[in-house]
Amino acid sequence: MKKTYIKDFKKIDAKKVMFIEGLPGIGLIGKLAAEHLIQEIDAEKIAELYSPHFPHQALIKEDSSLRLMKNKFYHGKVEDLDLIILVGDTQPSPSNSCGHYEIVSTILDYLEQFDVSMMFTLGGYSTGGEVIEKPRVLGAVSHSELVETFKDKGITFRDDPGAAIVGASGLLLAMGRQTDKKGVCLLGESPGYMYIDAKAAKSVLEVLANLLDIKIDMTALEERAVETENLIKKIQDMQRTSMSQNVPDMGKDLGYIR
Repeated sequence: MKKTYIKDFKKIDAKKVMFIEGLPGIGLIGKLAAEHLIQEIDAEKIAELYSPHFPHQALIKEDSSLRLMKNKFYHGKVEDLDLIILVGDTQPSPSNSCGHYEIVSTILDYLEQFDVSMMFTLGGYSTGGEVIEKPRVLGAVSHSELVETFKDKGITFRDDPGAAIVGASGLLLAMGRQTDKKGVCLLGESPGYMYIDAKAAKSVLEVLANLLDIKIDMTALEERAVETENLIKKIQDMQRTSMSQNVPDMGKDLGYIR
């Protein structure tokens, strides 16, 4: 594999499209929220993304066969909305700038076939280890005028020049802006990487449901958090072993949001 590519499984006829990204990051907030949404709306997998910028390891399946690490696109309908949801195993390491740009460029190229009216990226905001009883959902937007649109939707917009959103959640909006794609990033407050934060994921998903004007049952979110934690621990153990010299210690406060 020499470059990032997307393998299509199914072509869909989607019209009023909203794109939602929920890849692993702080507290696995975006991943938990997006995967819960996929289950609740019975979304169907339509494509997979593979990249040489993902960790150089293969995952063992239940039947003892191996598979590559990947990201997955799902499609589901809720009332008159078509939702395209991106989830996955991993992102490139924080130090791999080229990998992040290549993957996000590939995602944006893939989305060109759809008439995407809004992008929603989901992630976490590190509190530096402080546990938050009721996590806020912090926001950033692709275009400044969207702050007015979303300010009464349960999002806290902070005047924090110079803060950074590392990974797909930030790059999708900033790079999408170059072709006038609009979007909002929703970040749930969380103690940090080693804390699988279903509470913050629920806060983010509640705000997303409000923005989309849909209803989502949250009762199974805690159970999915445990399942996700077990998988991610296995992946992180392998990453620490094989990439210990290249990847920052995820147990420390890295000082950025993702």
